[in-house]
Amino acid sequence: MGIGGYLYYQAAVVPMQNKIEEQTGVILAQDLRDKEQQATIAAIKNNLERTGKALSGLQTKNQQYEEQMNEYLDVFRRHNIAKAASAKPGMIQKRANKRTKEVFDAIQNDSIRISALND
Repeated sequence: MGIGGYLYYQAAVVPMQNKIEEQTGVILAQDLRDKEQQATIAAIKNNLERTGKALSGLQTKNQQYEEQMNEYLDVFRRHNIAKAASAKPGMIQKRANKRTKEVFDAIQNDSIRISALND
């Protein structure tokens, strides 16, 4: 009986224990892989949310800029600048020069700010 029990133990129980240990290792590896995948999915979702918010903000700004552009274009459509320049050349020239300087200064300030970001 003792030898039969020993042989049974060696032939049946030991291989089962080895398979259980193997399967435990596989399950642990799968759990680790699942946790990594969940973390990756969470990071992608977070990135998607931030990208969506940024895109929404850009779309809002773009819409504001287009409205502003339409207002400026409407001013030019309503006024005959050539006629006003002929009638009062000094007034138009001073205003045009002042606004041109403001635009160039704004472009220069933006360029400096962007250049500073790159440094």
